[in-house]
Amino acid sequence: MKRILTVIAAAGLCMGASAQMRLLVGTYTEGTSAEGVYLYSFDPTSARTDLLDVAPSGNPSFVIADGTRAWSVNEFNDGRQAVSAYSIGPKSIGLINTVPIPKADIDGEDPCNILFTGSAVITSNYTGGTVTAFPVNADGSLAPMSQFYGERSHFKAHMHCAVPSPDGKYVFVTNLGWNCIHRFELKDGAQPLGEETMAWQHRGLRHFGPRHLIFSADGRFAYLLCERADKLIVFSYSDGALTPIQTITAYKGRGHGSADLHLSPDGRFLYTSHRLKNDGIAIFRVNPSSGKVKRAGYQETGIHPRNFAISPDGRFLLCACRDSNRIEVYSIDPSTGSLTLLEDRSISVGAPVCVQFVF
Repeated sequence: MKRILTVIAAAGLCMGASAQMRLLVGTYTEGTSAEGVYLYSFDPTSARTDLLDVAPSGNPSFVIADGTRAWSVNEFNDGRQAVSAYSIGPKSIGLINTVPIPKADIDGEDPCNILFTGSAVITSNYTGGTVTAFPVNADGSLAPMSQFYGERSHFKAHMHCAVPSPDGKYVFVTNLGWNCIHRFELKDGAQPLGEETMAWQHRGLRHFGPRHLIFSADGRFAYLLCERADKLIVFSYSDGALTPIQTITAYKGRGHGSADLHLSPDGRFLYTSHRLKNDGIAIFRVNPSSGKVKRAGYQETGIHPRNFAISPDGRFLLCACRDSNRIEVYSIDPSTGSLTLLEDRSISVGAPVCVQFVF
């Protein structure tokens, strides 16, 4: 039975609203005040946070957790590109080891996303245009690279995120450069990337730039946010097949920097973040039967919003605003999905890029 990290997040829905939670925050450390991966406590009743610890690490821009273990990319393109493992205690986080993405063997520059499969981590490498796998040892530490995927082409590949399918059979990887989504069979063990297939490709003249992909909780639908075209595409999903059923402009700011997307825990609302012009978060209402969406509002945010997270009870949205050097905390209206900034709950931290709840 394949165990995928996103299942951990779903388990958080079963937690009581008063249970203390923790947050992991990934940052850019190069040329900023940030030091690495930050661990905070989070009170789900008041949305108050307290800094617990920080693990020094270089440009850990995307971080994920699995109980007492965590992993991040180290987003560099000068030979320092790597992946790191961490141990997490109730109030502490510490670096276990860092393993390079071997420049001599693979173009793995600017790793920007990481997925835990249960036995390995998979990184999506933006500038390198590749996907790489690293086995995870019993203590959470990482072994050297065991597998990679990449194809030479006159069109530059830009891998951006890897997402498991709801049935646990596949890993889907967005390729911003090729306007497509790759599908890999998901294997157990140290080499999780099986046979590759092109699952979807936009063939129009306009460059869409697929960036982030998520699935609905029931596994029937998938949602793709396209960075360059600021488009949101809704797919129906069945046994590895992605079938487009709706394409909508996610926002009209024309920043061409659409970033991240998440569904509310109850699946009624979908949120997308946008940067470079009129920075903010777009709000959509989801039709539970068809999976299609309708615009429901837009919330302006701090500068350069990237990754964001929604609390497991659906009450709060936390947005990493990189160039404002803070994580903004919003309350979510349960009837409309609209967001209200809780100014006194904002978290000051240098160049935050990623926010993840830890259970």
